[in-house]
Amino acid sequence: VVIIFAFVIPKITGSDYAEIWDQMAKLSAWEITALIALWFLGMLAYTGVLTNTLPGLKHTQALTVNFAGSAVSNVMPFGGAIGVGATYAIDMSWGFTAPSVTLSILVSGIWNVFAKLAMPVLALVLLMISGNATGKLFVPTLLGLLALVVAAVVLGLIMRSEGIAEKIGRLGQAIVGWFCRVTHRKTTPDVVKVVLDFRHQSIGLVRERWLLITLWIFLFNLIQFVLLFACVRAIGIESITLTEAFAAFAFARLLETIPITPSGVGFVEVGAASALISFGGPENASTAAIFLFRGFVYLLEIPVGAMAWVVWASMTRWRRPIGSIS
Repeated sequence: VVIIFAFVIPKITGSDYAEIWDQMAKLSAWEITALIALWFLGMLAYTGVLTNTLPGLKHTQALTVNFAGSAVSNVMPFGGAIGVGATYAIDMSWGFTAPSVTLSILVSGIWNVFAKLAMPVLALVLLMISGNATGKLFVPTLLGLLALVVAAVVLGLIMRSEGIAEKIGRLGQAIVGWFCRVTHRKTTPDVVKVVLDFRHQSIGLVRERWLLITLWIFLFNLIQFVLLFACVRAIGIESITLTEAFAAFAFARLLETIPITPSGVGFVEVGAASALISFGGPENASTAAIFLFRGFVYLLEIPVGAMAWVVWASMTRWRRPIGSIS
């Protein structure tokens, strides 16, 4: 992370940190307050995803567990795994069972992946309509589209019937078995059982709530995009259009999946700032806009997440025996 921020970002974006700070220092207290409110509104929207994938969870609890898990994920490499562990600990302390928490994590994770794969495709379509598309975007977007279609089809087939789900599991078993043989692993996971178990646990939830989950995921990403565009305008960049800002946002969301650094930090800033600059945004201002945006969606979540851990520890009236909420 230090190398990326010290050398890579200035080299690739051509920006200067003193100029970036000057751009951000011009923001008024009212502008900062409005941006914080917009960020918090997005976090509230995401509670709709969590409450629908884990029935019985309150919105205040969803906000607490989301912030607490994000704080862990944002400060450690591969922190997503530790964040998942934190989610289990917190949710189970409120009376939820491990299988119900697992289902929530899996379903919300799948929908988030769908969103991150779909947005670059939508961005390219919008850029083509506006006449701003470039050949550089075609290959990664095509790969994203193929991955999205394959993932959606596989999920749909698993939900369609037990027999098809078992065949998909056997195909997965063959692939995983080959990988285990190549890597000389002594044990091979039972993929068929995993696929069938996922189907049995999730089929009711997905069929009943897929539309609500989709709508809340859409609203969350929409608010986050509006936040990015507001950061672009707050910095004073008028040349970047709504469509171009959305393309940068879609690229940033995709780069968040890189597990090498916490939440893709460093990679997101390089990629998103470069995207804005490629669309004609000033170098220092474009980088400042992305830094400002990431200050809300990445940095701010760390101290707020620490506060969420305090809330969880102090709200003893939320505690329930494991399994008391089904």
